[in-house]
Amino acid sequence: MRRQQTHGTNEGRTDRGQAFTLEGLVGALLILTALWYALQIVVVMPETGGAVDSDVRENIRQQSEDALLIASQAEDNDLSSLVRNWSQSRRTFSGALNPDIGYGMGSIPGPLGELLREGVTERGRLYNVEMTYLEPVPSNGTETTTIASQGSPDGDAVVATQRVVLYDNMTLTSPSAGAAELWQYDTSPTTNPIPGKSGYYPVPNAVDGPVYNIMEIRVIVW
Repeated sequence: MRRQQTHGTNEGRTDRGQAFTLEGLVGALLILTALWYALQIVVVMPETGGAVDSDVRENIRQQSEDALLIASQAEDNDLSSLVRNWSQSRRTFSGALNPDIGYGMGSIPGPLGELLREGVTERGRLYNVEMTYLEPVPSNGTETTTIASQGSPDGDAVVATQRVVLYDNMTLTSPSAGAAELWQYDTSPTTNPIPGKSGYYPVPNAVDGPVYNIMEIRVIVW
């Protein structure tokens, strides 16, 4: 009888030991999980004081480049559609607030706007989006039009870019646009329409052949 009691006692101790071990493993996993989430937050949230860490800036830059790349390859409302989403009557992008700030603090249409909302706005940061395009020969210069301006970037701002090629036979994508091709638009914001032109679009025909213009979409995040 004593041997059986001793054996039962040992089994109880073993069970309790296993239970303590499992509890320890579960607790360790919970701590590791909490640390993982904390690290994720540290990577994407702004610093509370001083300059932003270089690793944080690199992470933001990579996320912004990924957003541009994904948006450029989207099946619907890609970057090419975005830069052609132009309202001739308002002389800014369709649905934008005004020519100075574009969409401002509002959402940019299409995948780029959604990705910037999730990756930038919801993480406490601001961004500007611009499109820079070539001027016709012989200028060989560039012009820039604001897509969205949310303020003045600080010294820790990061920049991501993506090129977009426009072709002569493309059309504007705004709801008010007609069937005119890009080469048929006037690139001067005059009050008097030019005969034979279909309205105002700021991007000029700057490249010979079927290519209309080569643009750079720039996202600045801070």
